[in-house]
Amino acid sequence: MTTEAPRAPKIKLGQLAPGYLGDIGPEEFVEGMGFSELDLAEVDSTQATYLDCSLSRVNFGAAESPVDLTGVRFSGSKIEDCRADTWTMPRGSLIHTEISGTRIGAGVAHDSVWEKVVVNNCRISYLNLRAAKLSDVEFRDCVIDEIDLDRAQVSRVAFPGSTIGVLQCEGSRLGNVDLRGLQLHKISGVQSLRGATIDEAQMMIFAELFANELGIRVE
Repeated sequence: MTTEAPRAPKIKLGQLAPGYLGDIGPEEFVEGMGFSELDLAEVDSTQATYLDCSLSRVNFGAAESPVDLTGVRFSGSKIEDCRADTWTMPRGSLIHTEISGTRIGAGVAHDSVWEKVVVNNCRISYLNLRAAKLSDVEFRDCVIDEIDLDRAQVSRVAFPGSTIGVLQCEGSRLGNVDLRGLQLHKISGVQSLRGATIDEAQMMIFAELFANELGIRVE
């Protein structure tokens, strides 16, 4: 059986109107705007919708005062060259969205929905995707210290050219998850990797990781 590749997002950004802090607020519907060089630390963006928007070189706030993105919906949008010490977006959604060149300290996105998303050339310390639903997602050329997919539903997800320090997947359900091209240093939840694809070279490299996780001693 051939592993299905993630389907690419469809993003068509036309002429964007300049976006300002005053355009952002709880439950706001923002369409066709470009936000650039802004500090969103003091903005409440809970339950807001960003449709066909661009966020470039935006600061999502320091760890002690992050912008609240709870329940936020991004669709047909691009997030480029941004910074977030803490990315707080539980129960949110990313649909037909690309995130590139962005530095995230702690990404809190549990119980979220990601559909047709590309995360490209990003540096992430910790990404919490517990109980999230991911389909058609590609982490391309990313460095992630730890990604938590415990109890997540993951379908058509790939990690080409990426490095992950710790992959947690306890109780997750995987389908067409392509780990080829991924450098991985530790796995928690090997028994949940059913449905993932690796190559022969990785099998040799991952053997020690599998043994350590399953408590097997190799002498």
